[in-house]
Amino acid sequence: MDMKFQSTVTGDGGSPNPQDGGYDELRVSEEKYRQLFELESDAVWLVDNETERIIEANAAATALYGYTREELLSMKATTLSAEPEKSRQAIKEGCSRVITRTHRKKDGTIFPVEISASYFERQGRSVHIAAIRDITDRTRAEEAVRESERRMAQIIEFLPDATFVIDTEGKVTAWNRAMESLAGVSAENMLGKSGYAYALPFYGRRRPVLIDCALRRDEEIAATYASFYEEGDRLVSETCLADFRGAGPTWLWNTATPLYDPEGKVIGAIQSIRDITAHKNAEGALRTLSARQQALLSAIPDIIMEVDANQVYTWANQPGFDFFGDDVLGRRASFFFEEEQDTERLVQPLFSGNENVVYLESWQRRKDGQNRLLAWWCRVLKDKGGSVTGALSSARDITEIRLAAEERERLQAQLLQAQKMESVGRLAGGVAHDFNNMLGIISGRAELAIEKADPDDPIRQNLEEIVKAAGRSSDLVRQLLAFARKQTISPRILDLNSEVSGILAMLQRLLGEDITLDWIPGKETWNIRMDPSQIHQVLANLLINSRDAMPDGGKITIESGNAVFNEASALENPNTFPGEYVLLSVSDTGYGMSREIMDRIFDPFFTTKEVGRGTGLGLSTIYGIVRQNSGFINVYSEPGHGTTIRIYLPRTDGEPVRINREPEKCEVLGGNETILIVEDEESLLEIGKVFLEKQGYRALATRSPVEALNLAKNFDGEIQMVMTDVVMPEMNGRELVERIKILRPSMKSLFMSGYTANVIAHHGVLDPDVHFIEKPFSLSDLAAKVREVLDG
Repeated sequence: MDMKFQSTVTGDGGSPNPQDGGYDELRVSEEKYRQLFELESDAVWLVDNETERIIEANAAATALYGYTREELLSMKATTLSAEPEKSRQAIKEGCSRVITRTHRKKDGTIFPVEISASYFERQGRSVHIAAIRDITDRTRAEEAVRESERRMAQIIEFLPDATFVIDTEGKVTAWNRAMESLAGVSAENMLGKSGYAYALPFYGRRRPVLIDCALRRDEEIAATYASFYEEGDRLVSETCLADFRGAGPTWLWNTATPLYDPEGKVIGAIQSIRDITAHKNAEGALRTLSARQQALLSAIPDIIMEVDANQVYTWANQPGFDFFGDDVLGRRASFFFEEEQDTERLVQPLFSGNENVVYLESWQRRKDGQNRLLAWWCRVLKDKGGSVTGALSSARDITEIRLAAEERERLQAQLLQAQKMESVGRLAGGVAHDFNNMLGIISGRAELAIEKADPDDPIRQNLEEIVKAAGRSSDLVRQLLAFARKQTISPRILDLNSEVSGILAMLQRLLGEDITLDWIPGKETWNIRMDPSQIHQVLANLLINSRDAMPDGGKITIESGNAVFNEASALENPNTFPGEYVLLSVSDTGYGMSREIMDRIFDPFFTTKEVGRGTGLGLSTIYGIVRQNSGFINVYSEPGHGTTIRIYLPRTDGEPVRINREPEKCEVLGGNETILIVEDEESLLEIGKVFLEKQGYRALATRSPVEALNLAKNFDGEIQMVMTDVVMPEMNGRELVERIKILRPSMKSLFMSGYTANVIAHHGVLDPDVHFIEKPFSLSDLAAKVREVLDG
């Protein structure tokens, strides 16, 4: 790399004086040189010598080491060295000679580099700029030299070199740090000198050199070089010095070109020099070591392939053979294309000569049959006449990167779903308490009226319909809370097979005679922890959906089993999570669903049924129940091929609780105990008081938690139980009960609410030993629950 150019870029004190003639033109040329360098790539960074931190790095550095620019700028330069102490010592000593070290890439690969460094002050800090060349790639550059002088010239043009500039009078106007290192002469002692002074360090005498030919063509000067050729205005030569600075025979590569002002007038010339002794020595060995050359090319981790003008593979490195197989040569590139893609169209501009480089991503079939996504960089190959002869391409497997991107999209979708559920949850929670209170008033008043109505009175039927409507409305709120995972539940350890077997008769009644219901229980199915009522909700909703999808009859199959998902299977199935699960599957032979419908089936209030046939909360309820129990759902369906919904619930240890499903036939009894009832809704308070008194209890009723505390403190007799609302002003029901029990430790408690708001439950799960009745409730339900708590 041109170190004088670096000094200009980094603000080094050795920059050319803007007052010197030709400064603007030199800056333009240096900018062109920098652009060419960036295209082909030696890594360059700027380092703070005191902290060793990288404070600037070019794009080639990020490509070479595998880090992003932001990552590099947060690292120390010595961190990238496999010999950190040597690198640290070199920085400490301000080593500016070309040195060889081993560095480490982000993926851990250790590789040799050649470093050219230059030290200077920048903004009051001691810094150095270093050009790092991967020596492994040098062999490829040398091979390119042998294949085509034109290609070698292009590669060399982009590499860091010792560079100097003269004006039209032969006076030195720029002498970069790399030149100082190569020639052993400082810029201070060379700038402003003329009379071929720049030749002295190399030839020991003043004489014209290549840069002078760039100003004035001279065949005699050209004849002094072992190799000399022109590329338009650009001159390239090689020379061998018998004993350069005591180092013995030294080969130097030179390039020179005129400098022009914006009007096209020559204002000077620039020459770059590189020591290529090592290259020359390597050329002889490489000509006889083709096998070694092949091994070095094969060591490149990326796939490198060459095709001819017919897009037939003619050469591959070892990673290419490893991916496509040993028989890849002679096959058309399209032979390995997989899935629908327009790869041939994308590369056509390359083979038509309209583009020099093409980037594309293509699904390719690996030799083991797997489809992998490859990122290709394809460069056209042309002969000296400019005709396309083929293309040289490198490829990298980015399948995992694409999968990671898709995983991010999946997680984003999950986040949006979670946010949507949270919004619905807030809505449901806000509505549930007040709405269930109003339903309680409606159904309670209706029940009281029914008891007073004559059995033959026509108004009694209307009252009964009011009670039924209130119950259906309460179910709707319950479904909404279930979807939002705010339903109040009492989970216990269950045997899923036993639970399903116990409700099969009830489920069959939901379906009718034209639908067959099959139950296939899994063997040794693990236990789950769940509220039994939720199992009923899930299966009832699933079977009703399946029934409605089979208006002409059909078959529904319920299955259970065990399932284990590892990390790999979870990655392959976006809606799957690692762990051990119990499977509950429901399949039907209905008309199935399209992808568009499947994407929305769990949205609340979404339904494909006709008006009046459904609320759109059935599957939403199932989704909420399953997620509340830390499970997940997978849906498989195609139009005309039925639907299968698989629910996975986490496995739990412990013995299952036996559930008695036979209803108790005994009459609900009342009592004569004293019960303190606390309810901030006056109508509900009155209804509750009437209900209790009708059962024979003495009811102490109040709307205020504070007044309830005073009653508990001052009432002379015994109060056997407090029945309180959960969500109230002044204090919530739980806090009230805790404070009352300080006054009356033996008093029992019963909470009543349409929505607990996590006061007596956490994430909808009731705390142990908490008695709870959900609003709205009937007189018989309340009587039974009160008796249960008092007798418990």
